[in-house]
Amino acid sequence: MTSDEEQEHELTPDRAFAVLGHETRLAILFELWKQRRPDEHVPQHPMAFSELRKSLGMRDGSQFNYHLKPLLGRFVHQSADGYILRREGQRVVSAILAGAFTDEVVFDTVPNDKPCEICGGQTVFECNTDLTRGYFAIRCTECEGAFGGTGFDGALSLTDSLSPVGTRSRDPEEFYRALDVMVKHQIMSAVEGVCPDCTGTTSATPKVCEDHHVEPGRRCESCDTIFEVQYDIVCDVCQQMIGIPSNRCLLTEPRVLVFLDDHGYDPWYDWLLIELELVQRQTVRSEDPFELEMVLEADGDRLVATLDEKGVVTTLHTGASIGV
Repeated sequence: MTSDEEQEHELTPDRAFAVLGHETRLAILFELWKQRRPDEHVPQHPMAFSELRKSLGMRDGSQFNYHLKPLLGRFVHQSADGYILRREGQRVVSAILAGAFTDEVVFDTVPNDKPCEICGGQTVFECNTDLTRGYFAIRCTECEGAFGGTGFDGALSLTDSLSPVGTRSRDPEEFYRALDVMVKHQIMSAVEGVCPDCTGTTSATPKVCEDHHVEPGRRCESCDTIFEVQYDIVCDVCQQMIGIPSNRCLLTEPRVLVFLDDHGYDPWYDWLLIELELVQRQTVRSEDPFELEMVLEADGDRLVATLDEKGVVTTLHTGASIGV
């Protein structure tokens, strides 16, 4: 790759936004996107300069070229057969179609049919309100919730939301299930060392509450959560941080999923119940290197797992509970 080509591909953030900041340039991306052939492995269909210009209704070739040229390299590829939308250009179009930059869906204390796992009280959805500041939250209206640090009481879940188009195309139950799928992949990606936002590398830090005590309907005063052990996973590049309770780290192990399913627990939907009902003991076996032993029990069956400093399951054993 020549130095000129490298410069085309290495856009600074301010230049990238400037390149995309004109309706004609976005129209070029959309026109090339329309030419895709979804039945082919590489679906782009090249368009000649004149064909692309005419499709946009522009008569002035030099004016059209003025807007096309900044897109070349990073967003549009020029081949001998014409112009093709690059994968990065497709991502821009997808984000716009999803309404990620232009639309907003607001849930303001929308009643949720699923009761609070902690106290059995009424729960509500919140999204894009002043309370949640752009995040999607499920909160209990009757107890302190599962964790603090959010600016409001009752937090049971706080995640990214689906895109506006992904929200509007689903009823509330479908939305919640789709959100579970999205969060599942985000957590598994983070635990396995890939930032779910920018795909950069991640660093994990286990946090153990040394004086953990949870009263019914209240959080631990020492760690401000109901979780005795959490892993703070931070992207080394974009600094996005995800706090993951240790029981969710277990879900990267297929045998744990089978254990939970065998005992009637949805591994992702029932994550708070798993913490409250199944996690019996968590013991730090070693500080350096960090080693955490977790014991889960259900219906006379026991699962013992060991997690390392990254939240990765290193050993796993199942059997009958002691005394059963």
